[in-house]
Amino acid sequence: LAAPRLPCKLRGCPTALVQHRNRRLATTHDDCLTALTTTSPRLFIGLHSTLHRKHHHRQPHLTTNTRPPIMASIPQALWSAQIPLHIIHPSHPNTPLITSLPRFSYLALLVPRCSAFFRTPVSAFHHEDLLLRNLPLGLLVDLYQPSLPWRLTVSDGDSWDIGDTFLNCVKEADFVRYGNAKRIMSLSKADTSTLWNAVQDNDYASFHKINALLLNAPTPLRNVPLRVYIPSSPPPGTPSSSPSLASPAAASPKPQASPLPASPQQQLAPPPPPPPPSAPGPTADQPSAGAFKVLQALVPPTVPGTRNTPQTLGRALQSHLPSLFPSSRDPVLANVVLHGSPVPFSAPLEELMREAAYPDGWLCLAVVLL
Repeated sequence: LAAPRLPCKLRGCPTALVQHRNRRLATTHDDCLTALTTTSPRLFIGLHSTLHRKHHHRQPHLTTNTRPPIMASIPQALWSAQIPLHIIHPSHPNTPLITSLPRFSYLALLVPRCSAFFRTPVSAFHHEDLLLRNLPLGLLVDLYQPSLPWRLTVSDGDSWDIGDTFLNCVKEADFVRYGNAKRIMSLSKADTSTLWNAVQDNDYASFHKINALLLNAPTPLRNVPLRVYIPSSPPPGTPSSSPSLASPAAASPKPQASPLPASPQQQLAPPPPPPPPSAPGPTADQPSAGAFKVLQALVPPTVPGTRNTPQTLGRALQSHLPSLFPSSRDPVLANVVLHGSPVPFSAPLEELMREAAYPDGWLCLAVVLL
């Protein structure tokens, strides 16, 4: 008989949950990850495992005939994660559409299904009267932290060409990584179509084949495509006694691809819907609830002036947002969330990009005030 396996000792692992539900001890953090993704509505990402280069915990008491378990792929776990949705239309408040969508998918892909279900054209999604932008669903969940299933309301609005928007973001990310977009532009039309079709079909295997060509270029990596979403006011229904972090700015209701700046660029996302005539709208000093600014910066994968010292998340946050992140080692005033999980400040940015970037190539972090 094989010796009993050791529990995972990684801080924050829900080993007790695994022991209670599965009547066994978890060997590695990935066992905990697998159990939690099937028992919890929120996905706990094994970023700690990634940051320690995916080494298994040592198991000195295992017999020589016991093979270590197969490592779970973090990208595969992200692609398989689903967000439950409860969608209603104002004309059918008692007939909700109950469904789920992958974290890496887009709400716009549900438009045909919603239009057929409610028998009326729809194209806009609202969270507590706040118009949602066409960001990846997982990023929207990180930004608004809704209770699950996420209750949304649909209505008619501006139409979106989400496929073109996605490919434009892929081109921007490719330009940030290498200083040009030769990798994405050199792909055949079939490969480019496969990239977007894989997102629509939630097909990680097909996506990985094309994405590997973009990430493993012969030229060195120049920058990590990084976007940090900073709340300028708390989300709807969230009490907060702290002042807003930023004043509102004008924003177009339909996002357009824009040239990347040589310095950090900030823009408001998502835009608030116009207030009804009877309700007072937000003033210049009072941004609408749920407003965010986006910090988009050129962050090299190594610390400038050093011999290939990896750029960590904490160092990058302290460099570009010192008022929110005065320490590069620990969160003091704010933390960042990626795919539903806080990220250690010691995380190398390049590894985060390769393991946990969104399909469009961008590493998107949501700031959470402490």
